[in-house]
Amino acid sequence: MARTESDLPPKKRPPLYWWFLANILALAFAITSWLICLNVFRDPTNPKSYEWMLKVGRIKPLQAFQQKDLPEESFLNNPIELESRYQSYSQEDLDTLNQELKRAYLTNFKKAPFLTYVTGKYKIQSFRKLTQSDFLFPGIVIQAQALITREELPDPIPYPVFLECVFPTKQPHEKAFEVGDLLELEKQPLYPALIHVDKTKLDERDALTLKVIALHAVDYTSPQKKTLSISPPEKANVAAAISFFN
Repeated sequence: MARTESDLPPKKRPPLYWWFLANILALAFAITSWLICLNVFRDPTNPKSYEWMLKVGRIKPLQAFQQKDLPEESFLNNPIELESRYQSYSQEDLDTLNQELKRAYLTNFKKAPFLTYVTGKYKIQSFRKLTQSDFLFPGIVIQAQALITREELPDPIPYPVFLECVFPTKQPHEKAFEVGDLLELEKQPLYPALIHVDKTKLDERDALTLKVIALHAVDYTSPQKKTLSISPPEKANVAAAISFFN
């Protein structure tokens, strides 16, 4: 009886086939490992990546900037200029901007194309000590609304730009601020750097909320004449949202 093709023993693969397959698998593993490592070591805004990058020295702890080391800004803006700049941003645009601002802060502004120092007058609405669940700890954060001056009006008036300003300090003084105090921000001495921009609803319109952090390691005299020694912790709590007031 004639043997059919199915009755024949299976053909053996030549050695070259197995060598080629082993090399393809090794190459795929190498590329996958490289992509994973690249992702881990290039994105400090990811909490796990940030911890690894600190451990292996890929990035340095948060820097207490002295006068000679302070990064040069790309922008120096007051509330009106900031609103004009960011009000038209879509949420997607803001997400992209905030990712870059956060990355710049965590890497001590080694590359900071959007570094902005915020200026202007702000009336304090509330304040509190930072906790370990915040983006930074220890310190104090104040919440305030911008005030602007119009030629036709004798007194400054509220403006729809809000501020959350962080004063990182190892000894946060409980009475450094009071509700109603005027916080006047210039580039010096604090160098208040913008690290996040949000939009919030105010009387059926969008208003900006700016999150800023004082960078300059200096003794700052608060509106209540208390001294705050500005100094950041070694690392941030990257898993925490950059939002200090709900």
